[in-house]
Amino acid sequence: MRASVGGALAYFHENPVLHRNVRDVGRLILCFVALYLDATGGLTHRRLRALSGQTGVISAGTATAVLFRMRAIGYVDREEGSGTGVQRRYVPTPEMVETFRRRLRIELGSATLVVDGLNGVLARLDEPEVFRTLVAVLGQEVIHAASNPRADLDPINKLSVRTAGILILWDIIQSAAQPGALFASEAEVEISVAALAKRYQVSRSHVLSILRDLSEAGYLERLSRDGLWLLKPQLREALLTFFAIIYLGVGRVVGRAKARLSEAAGD
Repeated sequence: MRASVGGALAYFHENPVLHRNVRDVGRLILCFVALYLDATGGLTHRRLRALSGQTGVISAGTATAVLFRMRAIGYVDREEGSGTGVQRRYVPTPEMVETFRRRLRIELGSATLVVDGLNGVLARLDEPEVFRTLVAVLGQEVIHAASNPRADLDPINKLSVRTAGILILWDIIQSAAQPGALFASEAEVEISVAALAKRYQVSRSHVLSILRDLSEAGYLERLSRDGLWLLKPQLREALLTFFAIIYLGVGRVVGRAKARLSEAAGD
């Protein structure tokens, strides 16, 4: 969990273009869905809208906006001569592929700490066919997970579709981390609403709303002194479930991807 959270926050600061335009998990999932569609028959406006509606994480209308935003920041190009309107095909640019390869490397690298058999695929992630196969399998896993949210993770699921919601939570948890202590264990933490708002380019009221939701979920408790909060045990328990699901999913994805690659190679 420490590796996943720390890696995600470091990548936020390393790649501001991505996070200025993909500022919640719903849009991040949509970008992976776009890569999945490209790897499984082609990325079109119609297919992206249909799958976004199927996941329930993001609306079809937002999918349209994200597609055109991806074009504006150089993440996808129109494929010339591929049709018109909703049937026109788009292709991810090398910049988008590299951006999400590096983002995927964070979770794969973290998962190697608890799941066997991942290092081989991680070492070959720069190979186009390996990345494409992994994305094709990952897209199916992401769509299934997004379409079947767990009720016990409802507070985290709701937070994930809010602008910078997960990043703000990760920031708070990392700020509270103590050497030698269990990650996200019960601890006091100083939270500056103004600093979080500036760092993640949201309003102070947005940050306060997120803190209120985390408090109502039993994950945080505001203490008497101004700016001092307490991370509750319920937060760590939720995160253990959250990351266990991610790492089990990563293990399934890599296993299926390795099987497809071996089959294609005739092994």
